Amino acid sequence: MSFYNWDMLPVTNERPGVTHRRIFGDTMQIQHLITEPGGTPTKMHTHPGEEEIFYIQAGEWEFNLDGDIRQLSPGDVVHVKADVPHMLQMMSTDEPGMALEVFSSVHNPELAKDRELFTVDAINARIKEANPED
Repeated sequence: MSFYNWDMLPVTNERPGVTHRRIFGDTMQIQHLITEPGGTPTKMHTHPGEEEIFYIQAGEWEFNLDGDIRQLSPGDVVHVKADVPHMLQMMSTDEPGMALEVFSSVHNPELAKDRELFTVDAINARIKEANPED
């Protein structure tokens, strides 16, 4: 069992205007997606053997789920079954979009190998080590 704080997690930028913060379990992953207005949309893609759930927190989005195109706004949730093609695009032009994504397995295993470095306890220990007088 581990404790995390979103604001202490490293930020990754895979596409222009898009950032992620991720937490990894042994068999699942959750990530916070933030897209700036005009940020690069995903391409139509699948996740072999992985389900995914999107929870829209901010912004207006267009979601293509295997050809079923819907407009999404805060509070909307999409369940994507394994192997189903999907694409997400932020449509808002005046505010960032935010969504939580949950994967049924560890989607980014190369990033997950360092997951214990980003628990609240590990980060606080490094801060204390760097500032022993505090």
